[in-house]
Amino acid sequence: MSTLAPPPLLSALPLAPPGEGLSAEMLALLFERARPLVDALFAQVNDGVTVQAPDLSLCFVNPAAVRLLGATSEQEALHLGGASVFGRHELLDASGNPLSHEALPGRQVLAGQSVSERVLRFRDKRTGQERWSRVSSAPVRDSRGQVVYAVNVFRDVTEVMRTQERLSLLAETGELLTASLDLDSTLIATARLLVPRLADWCAVELVEGSSPSRQVAAIHSDPAKVELVRRMRELYPSDPHAHGGTAYVLRTGLSAHAPDITDDMMVASAKDTEHLRLIRELGLRSLIIVPLNARGRTLGTLSVATAESARRLETDELQLVEELARRAALAVDNARLYAEAKRAQARHEVALEAGRMGAWEWDIQAGRVTWAPELERIHGIPEGSFDGTFEAYQLDMHPEDRERVLTSIQRVVARQEPEHHVQYRIILPDGRVRWVEAHGRLTLDDQGRPARLTGVCTDITERLTLEEDARRLVREQAARAEAERARQHTAELLENLKKAQDELALRAQELARSNADLEQFAYVASHDLQEPLRMVASYVQLLSRRYKGKLDADADEFIHYAVDGANRMQALINDLLAYSRVGTRGKEPQPVSLEKCAARALSHLRLAQEETGAELTVEPLPWVKGDETQLAQLLQNLVGNALKFRGDKPPRIRVSATRQDDTVTVSVEDNGIGIEPQYYERIFAIFQRLHGKEEYPGTGIGLSICKKIVERHGGRIWVESTPGQGSTFRFTLTAAQPPTPSA
Repeated sequence: MSTLAPPPLLSALPLAPPGEGLSAEMLALLFERARPLVDALFAQVNDGVTVQAPDLSLCFVNPAAVRLLGATSEQEALHLGGASVFGRHELLDASGNPLSHEALPGRQVLAGQSVSERVLRFRDKRTGQERWSRVSSAPVRDSRGQVVYAVNVFRDVTEVMRTQERLSLLAETGELLTASLDLDSTLIATARLLVPRLADWCAVELVEGSSPSRQVAAIHSDPAKVELVRRMRELYPSDPHAHGGTAYVLRTGLSAHAPDITDDMMVASAKDTEHLRLIRELGLRSLIIVPLNARGRTLGTLSVATAESARRLETDELQLVEELARRAALAVDNARLYAEAKRAQARHEVALEAGRMGAWEWDIQAGRVTWAPELERIHGIPEGSFDGTFEAYQLDMHPEDRERVLTSIQRVVARQEPEHHVQYRIILPDGRVRWVEAHGRLTLDDQGRPARLTGVCTDITERLTLEEDARRLVREQAARAEAERARQHTAELLENLKKAQDELALRAQELARSNADLEQFAYVASHDLQEPLRMVASYVQLLSRRYKGKLDADADEFIHYAVDGANRMQALINDLLAYSRVGTRGKEPQPVSLEKCAARALSHLRLAQEETGAELTVEPLPWVKGDETQLAQLLQNLVGNALKFRGDKPPRIRVSATRQDDTVTVSVEDNGIGIEPQYYERIFAIFQRLHGKEEYPGTGIGLSICKKIVERHGGRIWVESTPGQGSTFRFTLTAAQPPTPSA
């Protein structure tokens, strides 16, 4: 098991709040008795824990930290130091953007900065493997308040982040593939989405008839590499009968996966020396090629590969790429079906329009209109019944379209537009509506005046119907595709939920085991650790009685510090014991009178109330569901703090409660010194103090115990404060009905 440094490190361990450091010899004695338990406790923790010195070296690592840092042993991590271990990794943020190692929370803490928990991505420079960790750091201060060590906690969240990344990638590619029927641009955009989030390379090939496959996309961040691939394809075309690569996948419809591409594999696939040189220049490290299969046919391939990043494409990446390829194949198939339908529709229209066109001519100067028989049929009037007047032409036209058609004709006659082109509706004698498309061209006489407007009319009713049917078909296909994606997404969510439930059950088991370890630790803290502490305190007090005034002033001062430190250590151990027992020694919740809890709490504070001259008001309080002993302790801690952190005026403290539905909000309001807003969260953390022990005594655990009690009761606790005017601590509990008196 790893060991901590000698007494200088032990003197900085967080056994006392900042400004209350004990002597190195006393801490060494205490730690020597507790070290076997501490080592065993850290060995069972799944999170990585390290202690880092100002020179960035690691003074302590547990086994989980050795694994997460990529070291082969604890000794390697300790002897090489944090800088050397992290030098093996490329540091990225959660989105994959590069970060400097100065962004590590531990280094920021050592630099005196205030940091929060963040997710970091570590890429091993040797293997290309990536791990995500949720990293938090806390400072360890000496007796002068200086940061001397940083305690770092690494929680491996690789599987969670990978699952989120895969789901995000599937969702984004799904939107791209269904947003447009422009096949090439959609596939290119999809390939760009995969680089560099999944790989360094992405290529898409499509099969078109009996011709060789066509490369639709070849994406890499370096244009020179893309040009190199294009040159290789020209010089060395793919062999359709090859036993590997794209040709094999197109021929068999099966995926090809090479997690590790070796130089021997490159030599075996090369056709000559120059080919081998070009292959090596690409520097591929890992490769996946999957087919685009739809309706029993292979429409093309989707390839992803890694090179510069040295990442290794595992089975999880293969499954993800296969799912992406399945969706891409569906998009390709839909686009081709739509294109084929459009071509068939166009051929059908060409064949029909030849027999549907009705010719017409308007002699502008004579004011006569001549119609071909087919035009009379289109307008639904008997052959030969059209009288040739322009007014008769307008009779069966839909009233809403008449003005638009006439305006178009007038603009052409006035030579404002070169041609007449308009679509309009006509109302047949039986009441049906027919759509007509008219094309006309103006002819001038010898003097340049408008003479004739000649053209044709076509019945486009069926064409418009077909177009609407085609649009409806596309909408239905998109809806079916969306429903399929929703089904798959639901299945993925259910699978992820099951994994999360399994992980939660495992975490619950680990938590139960950890709680058992904490109970054992509390037992040792209350017995084995107190025994040597009493021995140290007794001998130091004996020194004080026998030799006070007989030695020099420095010796008296040192003895005073030792006695004071032993007393504070005893208080700290007792408070730690109380903190650990909140969750393990509590009673089952039951209806409790808050007024009774308040009376019990205030009875323990009566002396402090009299000494400070405090004015204490307790308003009527309701019944709640909880543990009476712990709720009394909660109120005692909060009121005690109000008495302790008072200003120049006598304390005025008010305890009240409000109820909304089943939630009771309890308030403890004072007129004390108040709290700055930036410390609202910090004060509830264990060992966190805003004042030195000379100003206000205590161990810095009281509010941590309050927070733990409230959370055990299913509530939350917070503070509202104005510096110099006072603070109000509020917490929530579940309301309960008082028990019915028995008859």
